[in-house]
Amino acid sequence: MTGDELYLLIAGVGCALALLAACWILLSVYRGFVKNRVDGDVLSIVAWRTLLLILLFFWVFL
Repeated sequence: MTGDELYLLIAGVGCALALLAACWILLSVYRGFVKNRVDGDVLSIVAWRTLLLILLFFWVFL
């Protein structure tokens, strides 16, 4: 395995894990919002923070 292939493997796995974590975060906060356990303001803050988290991880891995 060359260096380029290893880099692509690490980047692909890292980006996939970042997307899975973001989906889990957003689904959890949405379920709380539907059950009236989470306020709408918290939902919007978590959505923005998750978007920033995705951008940060994509910047790091790519």
